[in-house]
Amino acid sequence: MDITHNLVIKATAERVYKAVATENGIKGWWSKNCTVGETVGTTSHLKFDKQGTLVEMGFKTLDLQPNKVVWECIENANPAWLGTQINTEISEDEKGCKVVFKHTGFEDKWAGHDAFEMTKGGWDHFVGSLVSFCEKGEGQPW
Repeated sequence: MDITHNLVIKATAERVYKAVATENGIKGWWSKNCTVGETVGTTSHLKFDKQGTLVEMGFKTLDLQPNKVVWECIENANPAWLGTQINTEISEDEKGCKVVFKHTGFEDKWAGHDAFEMTKGGWDHFVGSLVSFCEKGEGQPW
């Protein structure tokens, strides 16, 4: 099972890339408290304060190109995330960028479960935050 968002972002491909591939970018739209490995093979750690509960996530960078960023989840209290991938594909055109943002590899057993449904709802928020950050310079990270 996958979660896919097809976006049009009024920003350069370089700006979108930096938003999804660098620590300063991730802090702008996803996680205020993070360390991000900015080369292939490095790890990233994100922390969120979810209503007083600290949530931590870990990712390994699998691919890092100007038009594609892929992270694999290696640490998360939500077991549905383990082994999944966050894949961002970026293509620039005259209107800005077309961005395909996917969270892939969820096992079918998570269909209909809170572990998956909360993830879908979370991405609705954070994808909007990504667009806002890229277009206006201000996102809504947690």
